[in-house]
Amino acid sequence: MPAAAERYKFPEVETDGTNFFTDLLKQCKLHDVANFTPELLMKLGTKDVIASWLMRAVQLLDRQHNFVINQRVHISSYQQDIIELQSDVIEAQRKTLKFSSSVEKSIKNGFEDVTTSLETSLDTVEDTIKEKLEKSYSEVAASNQTITSTSSNAISPEALKTVAKQVIMEEELSKNIVIFGLPETDNEEIQKSVSRVFEELGEKPRLEAVRLGKKMQSKVRPVKVTLSSSSAVHQILSSCSKLRQSANYKTVFLSPDRTDEERAKHRQLVLRLKEKTVADPSKKHYIKGGEIVSVEPRKSNLQAG
Repeated sequence: MPAAAERYKFPEVETDGTNFFTDLLKQCKLHDVANFTPELLMKLGTKDVIASWLMRAVQLLDRQHNFVINQRVHISSYQQDIIELQSDVIEAQRKTLKFSSSVEKSIKNGFEDVTTSLETSLDTVEDTIKEKLEKSYSEVAASNQTITSTSSNAISPEALKTVAKQVIMEEELSKNIVIFGLPETDNEEIQKSVSRVFEELGEKPRLEAVRLGKKMQSKVRPVKVTLSSSSAVHQILSSCSKLRQSANYKTVFLSPDRTDEERAKHRQLVLRLKEKTVADPSKKHYIKGGEIVSVEPRKSNLQAG
């Protein structure tokens, strides 16, 4: 008899089953098990002989039963793996179609066939492109890029290509946060460090984080954090003022990710803010919505009395 580990393998179970039925049919002088009857069983021999045949049948049945159970376990596991793989494939196909369905049409021949709109992977990109075209019409014209009247719905391919790239870049940036002043250490686990900052704000988003620039002894590098959506970024930035009251992160500053042009404009705003602060220290000055806002400081209850 095969070893215990071998007895439940399919080839051994199949071979032993075939041998059993071959011997049984030969003993009963039959050609088909369907013709087997209880009377023929009693003619196999004495009680000991019949018991021997019965024991052999029970052992074979036990092995086949265990084989079936094992196969069911494996099949269940394979089915779960297949379901997970199907989900991954469907998600991958969805993303691929979302990003490529219109881009492939637009890329052909350098956007020569593009007329009125660009379908993209983002639900709001079409409206955003039109808005950007209206705002940047004069800039594009100054760069000698041909744009016909927007009222005629005829847009030059190069202008549309430029604006589409800008919209896609802004969408990517809208999912990022830049953290300044987060202490940097050797062999740091940057994602855990960033997660602790966000936990201070009561947020636990999924994220990817990386330091920007080359490491320098005299300078703490900023951290670029990528979240799953722009709404997650907005949620965190709307509550980042809480860090000022934090014992561990009062010197940490959170900022939205910006394009090169936006960074230049923001630097100018910061310079103007410093000038206003020096020129009129009696007021509180801050940046809001791309503008400098100046307000009278609140009076305390003692001053009000």
